[in-house]
Amino acid sequence: MLRNLLYTCALALFAIWGGSTLQAQCSDLFFSEYVEGNFNNKALEIYNPTNQPVDLSGYRIIRWSNGNNIYDPVASVVLQGTVAAKDVFVVVLDKQDCTLAGQDTCVFQELKDKADLFVCPVYEECNALSHNGNDAISLNKTDGITTPFGATGTFVDIFGLIGEDPGQSWTDVFPYTESAGGAFWTKDQTTVRKAGVQNGATANAGAPYSGAWNPAAQWDTLPRNTFDHLGWHQCQCGDAPNSIPVIAEGRVQLYPNPATNQVVVGASGYVLDNAEIYNILGEKVYVTGQVKQSQVLINLNGLAKGAYFVRTTFTDNSVAYNKLLVQ
Repeated sequence: MLRNLLYTCALALFAIWGGSTLQAQCSDLFFSEYVEGNFNNKALEIYNPTNQPVDLSGYRIIRWSNGNNIYDPVASVVLQGTVAAKDVFVVVLDKQDCTLAGQDTCVFQELKDKADLFVCPVYEECNALSHNGNDAISLNKTDGITTPFGATGTFVDIFGLIGEDPGQSWTDVFPYTESAGGAFWTKDQTTVRKAGVQNGATANAGAPYSGAWNPAAQWDTLPRNTFDHLGWHQCQCGDAPNSIPVIAEGRVQLYPNPATNQVVVGASGYVLDNAEIYNILGEKVYVTGQVKQSQVLINLNGLAKGAYFVRTTFTDNSVAYNKLLVQ
């Protein structure tokens, strides 16, 4: 179930070059979310586990495209702004203006609303946030130190395995590349760092195609274009102070389920604010509008047969996730 993916808290140790030594826990920035949506809906969330605000001009993001292991300055961007203690900072690909001739598809409004910083508006000049599910991403200091792969700046976190092209995506089956046949974990997905992770990976996980990087060890995966996790993060170092929705476990009943023409979303004793239906790609395909009662009848005409997720929001701002099968 999706709600179980959202709140799985497991501490996974990350092997690095020469052994398994890790940086001190809660001591430096690390990635807390990797958004690989459709078109230009690309974003990264950075979490500050420390007790002090951090000036982001001391950090850069580097994209290692399609197994590339040679630093490309065009795939790098120095950040701007400040991330508060125990808080997050959301960086979004700068594709906002669709009025220009030849402009790419714009970032969805729901994602634009989450951004703290937009970067890389022109691909030929900067493509650090043009990642797909087979691109490694690193967070580096701007300290001028030359590191492995010719990167500039000390590594503080790495998503993926630099030098490995996994195919279309890293997967949840050993050796974690597309050829293993597992479920895609990084392509067309939003991935969220598990709450037990307290530091980044300061060096590459190991040799390419050795099964060295298991994305499921430290990351939960959610459907494509899931943006409601951006702006907050649960971590054993301390939760980001923004509003974290309460997950209403077991509160909602869907009946009938499987359904054919219609389904009732109900929660006895609670007041629904709205209900939304998402397909398995994370695309919103139905929304009720405000309900303000304990149940709502949804007409399923027009929905193809298959599996969907129903996200129900209550008037107390808690949310519930349920799987719906349409026959």
